Amino acid sequence: MRTLQEIFSLTNLEALKALQIYVHHLVDGLITGMHQSPKKGFGIEFKEYKNYAPGDSLKQLDWKYFAKTDHYMIKEAEVERQHDFLFAFDLSRSMEYSQDGISKFNLAKACIASFTYLTNKQHDNFKIINSSNHSTNYEDFLFGLIKQKIEEDFKTSKLYPTALQSAKSTAIILSDGYMEDYEIEKLISNWAISAQKCIFIHFLYQTELKLEFDRENYRFQDLETGQIMQVNTKEAKSEYADKVEKWHEQIKHNCLKNGVLYFQMDGRKPLQNELMKLLNQMNFNFG
Repeated sequence: MRTLQEIFSLTNLEALKALQIYVHHLVDGLITGMHQSPKKGFGIEFKEYKNYAPGDSLKQLDWKYFAKTDHYMIKEAEVERQHDFLFAFDLSRSMEYSQDGISKFNLAKACIASFTYLTNKQHDNFKIINSSNHSTNYEDFLFGLIKQKIEEDFKTSKLYPTALQSAKSTAIILSDGYMEDYEIEKLISNWAISAQKCIFIHFLYQTELKLEFDRENYRFQDLETGQIMQVNTKEAKSEYADKVEKWHEQIKHNCLKNGVLYFQMDGRKPLQNELMKLLNQMNFNFG
């Protein structure tokens, strides 16, 4: 199976097929039996128990309850409910930053592809709020996601919600957080109010947290402005680490005070492991 780095170097049509295979392999193990058990994700919910009666399906018996009480109980019918998944996708140039050959931008695409695969399985709705790609067909949506480009003059305001969302909505912000302090605070607080649930996936690579280089003098380029500067990494390391830590903690604090789930995607751990960890934190229950 191809790596993400290989997938996003293919032509659009080849990348579509390769990304589908990648996502299916990544996610299918997580959703086995999703529609057979109560509370599988956001799409369905378990109603109540009733006494077993002849003719009831044995598949609905709660064997754990029987083991504890020696009494047969049936889980009542599950109620289908549509849930809206809204992605606020940072398309700024800083998302092009790469580590081990994979950019934040393409890693975020893989995350969105995985989430939409899950939601599509549950017949839920999905949309990138700041993209013209509004297809409700999964394959068409995925093709549009592959073709999505970085925007040279991207404005953070494009990520803000424009209205209150449905009572059954989850907003997922995918960003590296490189914006003005007031912008990120507004982004987090507005989505916390607008959507039922909100998750901030912070694409912050380990190489950004520490200045670890082989030599002292390097030239750095700002991916947003193109500005180039000469830096003595030995002299700047301590000050840089302190500023980055404070900035990082402030983002996490903004999430905490607004009831938003914060999750750092550092680019070094396997994506499957990271998604499982994130889904567990979201209480996305696979039974």
